[in-house]
Amino acid sequence: MSCNLASSISLDCRSNLGGVASVYLGSTTGYDIDLGTIAAGEITGFTFGSGSTLVDSVSGLTAAPMYEFQQPRQAANLTETGTFDEANGIAFYETTLTIVINKLQSEHLNALDILGKNTKLVAVVKDNNGSYFLVGNETGVIVTASTADTGTSFSDGNRITITLTGYSRTPLLELNIS
Repeated sequence: MSCNLASSISLDCRSNLGGVASVYLGSTTGYDIDLGTIAAGEITGFTFGSGSTLVDSVSGLTAAPMYEFQQPRQAANLTETGTFDEANGIAFYETTLTIVINKLQSEHLNALDILGKNTKLVAVVKDNNGSYFLVGNETGVIVTASTADTGTSFSDGNRITITLTGYSRTPLLELNIS
């Protein structure tokens, strides 16, 4: 792996939007995630599960065993924090994905229970710019926290908030699919 920079980063137009539009989740408990070829921080697909599930298109994100969790506007977020320690010679990234499922009901609570019991999930995030990112890269993500809240007043949220966390040796990978 090269530690030399290969290009500059210029200031882009102000056409960027924050937030998460959709999250795609699938169980890969007991199996690895194969990223295929990584080029300049991008991948064109990945395989997970028993090796039989290939995701290399948007339609692959919505086919079982991947499931879409559409997100309310301005409710979900994705944050990645790099940790670098010269004395210990480490560099890794912790990625935290917070999603919201509106309306407390048995179907949603059951989904939370299943997600929480998984020991390895594959997660892809579609941001509000239309870009897709693999979260947790080769190690996947797990549910690390959740809250179910009825709210107090009529204008409060009645929802489940789920936090998923993943760790990786490399930053988020953009999934270049169409």
